[in-house]
Amino acid sequence: MLDPPSKELLQRLTKLKLCTAADLRSCRRRVRKLARGIPAFDSVWIDALVQAQKITPFQARTLESGNPERLAVGPYLLISELGHSHKSNTYIAKTAESAELCALKITRPQNDHPNLIQKNFQDLLKRLQGLDHPSLVVPRVIKQLPQQFAIISRHLPSTTVAELLIRRGRFPVHVVLAIGTQLLDALATLESRNVVHGEIRPWNVRLTPNGIAALVDTGIESILSPELTIHASLPPRCYDGVAPELIGTGRHPNSQSDLYALGCLLWELLAGRPPFTTGDPLAKLACHQTKSIPDIRSWAPETPAAIADALLKFTSSNPEQRPASMQQALQLWPGQSHTSRKSLKNFHSSFRTQTSRSSADSTQRKAGRLPLIAALIFVLSGLSLTLLDEGARSQLLKITSHVSFQKQNVPEPHESAPGTILDDPSSSVITSKQLIPPPNEKGIILLDSLTPYESTKITTVGPLTIRGSTDAPAVIQIHDEAFSIVAEQLTLENVIFVSRSNKSKAAETSLFPSLLNVTAQSLILKSCFFAQLDEQHQSSHKLNRSAIYWKPIDAQQRNRSQLEIHNTIFAVPEHAIHLTHAPHSLSMTNCLNITSRSTFYFERPPEIDQQISLNLRNLTLRNAGPLLLFNWVDQKIIPGVIQIETQDCVFDLSQAALIQVLGVKPPENWLSSVNMIGEGSVASSEIQIAGWQSTREQPLEELDTSTMPIEGLSTGKFKYAASLSLRPADSVIIEAQVPRKSALPPGIQVEKFPDFVSRLQTLKN
Repeated sequence: MLDPPSKELLQRLTKLKLCTAADLRSCRRRVRKLARGIPAFDSVWIDALVQAQKITPFQARTLESGNPERLAVGPYLLISELGHSHKSNTYIAKTAESAELCALKITRPQNDHPNLIQKNFQDLLKRLQGLDHPSLVVPRVIKQLPQQFAIISRHLPSTTVAELLIRRGRFPVHVVLAIGTQLLDALATLESRNVVHGEIRPWNVRLTPNGIAALVDTGIESILSPELTIHASLPPRCYDGVAPELIGTGRHPNSQSDLYALGCLLWELLAGRPPFTTGDPLAKLACHQTKSIPDIRSWAPETPAAIADALLKFTSSNPEQRPASMQQALQLWPGQSHTSRKSLKNFHSSFRTQTSRSSADSTQRKAGRLPLIAALIFVLSGLSLTLLDEGARSQLLKITSHVSFQKQNVPEPHESAPGTILDDPSSSVITSKQLIPPPNEKGIILLDSLTPYESTKITTVGPLTIRGSTDAPAVIQIHDEAFSIVAEQLTLENVIFVSRSNKSKAAETSLFPSLLNVTAQSLILKSCFFAQLDEQHQSSHKLNRSAIYWKPIDAQQRNRSQLEIHNTIFAVPEHAIHLTHAPHSLSMTNCLNITSRSTFYFERPPEIDQQISLNLRNLTLRNAGPLLLFNWVDQKIIPGVIQIETQDCVFDLSQAALIQVLGVKPPENWLSSVNMIGEGSVASSEIQIAGWQSTREQPLEELDTSTMPIEGLSTGKFKYAASLSLRPADSVIIEAQVPRKSALPPGIQVEKFPDFVSRLQTLKN
């Protein structure tokens, strides 16, 4: 016997007019299938209604919450959520009498004068009465609630330019020209009715599939917050486009401040980043107040002079030097209204194919990851590898045809009799080894470059420095166990770490196998190289290593924990750096990471009272996993703040998001605590900013980044010097179709690396 819905659920569904008795009867078969022998709880009935498309997932979540009544706002029924901010939530809604959808914003006023606000709202409605402009979404009805206001306007199926900017990077000139034409015409119409928009931001400009750029929330912000207020909890992006005359003066927004905000918005669309990229709200406001918006041609040199000159006038720090009216600004803007819709329609439609990936392509790239790593291992293992027979030689050569050194740099593999394999370690390239010497009185261990060193365990009091030669870095060879060091502070200079074993013994003795196991409060690497170059033995227990496994001596001393890495290369199948705890600061300068599963792997996200600062300069991730990978075990955890500053970095990821979560799905709003400034950094066009996987085998699910402040990161196409290999010169960017302020290419500066590969090749018998 199938249990019916509870009386409480029936009352809610009936009162809210979400479905009828006939809808419930039609769902009985779905309920029976979902229940599978267990009692048909209300949650099962709700799931069945969602599957039958009688209610939306948003309505289902609200019904199961402790406040299902919030689905009804007066005569309006909420359908789904469009977005939210620190003071408002916007929904798609409809009335029971009409099938027409509308946008319903519930906002909380920032002052204690709701009656005055209501009076101003009614005055706004009178001024906007009868206005019908395709690029304006104006309020139709404004109702005063006990502690809030409900603002109803037409629903416009569209996408914010903020989202498109993240997905694509900077916009083409003709697209920005069309957007500017339509928005200026809309603002000129508002000006004729003495209405100020007051909140021209990327998230308030929406692009429709039929080629319309529209402003939403028209006139709302200038009533709710007539004077500029500074909130430390707000992301810095909220202070982009603030006219200098509004800062600290108490003046209200007007057409001149709207024009300044529009100029900053169009500048950002052309450059792919706002004019000022500082991560501090006060510093950003100070820039708007004391500095001039730079010429857009310094970031987008293809911009025509007419557009650049217009933006300079729109964004003049002196309002008297801006056009006197929106109509004058429209005449100054070189766009043509009759061609703008076609340009924007084509631009919007390109996102349907630009960001999608076929399943076949996805499978091919995912399946190709392991052969790529195997090829990299083979390239250097070719120094000592004995191939079984000509068939094996052909297969391996086929794999490495995609990834190889220049021919003159790779010694020919030794020949062996067919059907034999060299298991004797004495037959490999690196044969004799020496022990690590003790530190001198200053805590420094000097390594020579004659023969490789055996990995060992070192425990010392105070700081420790291990230093090789600049011209010929020292080699430390890793077998079953990692090279382990315990010190207050560890500095490594000019050292190569290579793995020479993939035997099952290490897999049984180490939970997190790595090349270097460090317990230290701070770690400094200068000119180091980490690679897993396992011998090609047939083994059912393949051991994949991380480069570094780090944990602090005292996890409570957070402010003293830091990692600093310079001129270093990572080529391992697992993580470049495995972190048991989140350090206070992480910095990487001129580093290359290829094929690693992630660059930074955190066993847990930062705690609520902790802030992580990442400073990345000239970092190149090529065919690698995410920049940050978090192991998330508790959905209720409230993570701390993560500040990421990148300059001239290259993010070329392989089927990964820039920031990725593994395990339990994180809270929906957690990305609001992640702030990224990408000064001069570039990423591939198809990059995902954030993603989540429950397990490594599950597909990657893209996370909503609308609350995540991202500034300055450009996306586009770029070209490397050569196919992927362990030679850093092959991963230099030689061509990039992205805005560049510097004449130098983004990514690594190859001249600062020692010649690691030649050093390994000199170790041949």
